[in-house]
Amino acid sequence: MAFARQIGHGPRRAAVLLAFGALSACSYAYVTPDFTTAAKNMDPATFECCADPEKFYPPGLTELALTLGNALGPTASQLVYGDYEESEYPGLLTGKTAAHADIVRRLDPFDILLISNHSYQIGRLMPGRFSHSLVYIGTEGELRAAGLWSHPALVPYRDDIRAGKTLMEAAWPDVHLIEPHKAFETDQVLLMRPRLSASEKRAAFARMFSVMGKPFNFTLGIDPTAESFACTGLVDYGMPELGFTHREVYGQTVVMPDDVAAQAVRDDKLDFIAYVAGTEDGYKLRSEYALMVELAAYWGVPGQE
Repeated sequence: MAFARQIGHGPRRAAVLLAFGALSACSYAYVTPDFTTAAKNMDPATFECCADPEKFYPPGLTELALTLGNALGPTASQLVYGDYEESEYPGLLTGKTAAHADIVRRLDPFDILLISNHSYQIGRLMPGRFSHSLVYIGTEGELRAAGLWSHPALVPYRDDIRAGKTLMEAAWPDVHLIEPHKAFETDQVLLMRPRLSASEKRAAFARMFSVMGKPFNFTLGIDPTAESFACTGLVDYGMPELGFTHREVYGQTVVMPDDVAAQAVRDDKLDFIAYVAGTEDGYKLRSEYALMVELAAYWGVPGQE
């Protein structure tokens, strides 16, 4: 492959593999012996997570990874998961059309989705339960019903939406539309509905489509110039009214996907719609309480971290 020639087989390739492999091994859940008792006393209305995201990774290793992310992001991405673009990502929901249909039927335009995939290495890089976010744009019929099909920002992408690309994401290499069956090559999907007025939705629509094609931000932070985007940065940019938690992590201002999930648990400007988890032989719906417990398994019970 041309990529293999680009990356080579020397120290740079080894450094990429070492950094990504080591970081992905750091972010597993750790449950203390008293977790079950403590978790029963959690209050969804006050639930918080993600207070110390730097605890997962050694600083030196993280600095190396951030350097690689800035300098070698496209190369590293292609090395770690480029082959999956031509086939399928491993995941408990991969190829399960009934699960995909069940997810899509629950969605309305502007719904936010978080995905969790620990079935492959790069899916474990983001500390916590969830590693990626997307926004459901909707079908032609849904957009016509919402009065958005004729929106000037949408017109260049009508053919893509008609072809089934109804989700928007910021992922390597840029901000783009993607088909649900490809996005759901993962383990779990969380569906949330933002509480936005009609005018706020229209403004969000214009903002998100205005940055289509902008490059992916490999530092995973929020670019203040709005010239590059990480996944949650795109949602934050499109829907600032939701007031996502911003954290400083290794010198980057970030929105943690798990913080967004915790906001839905608190019923704070986000409604919990469904939590779909793949199983070995199908899929199941998990409760909002189960979501809260799974988040706490990574971050600790609030007040007892």
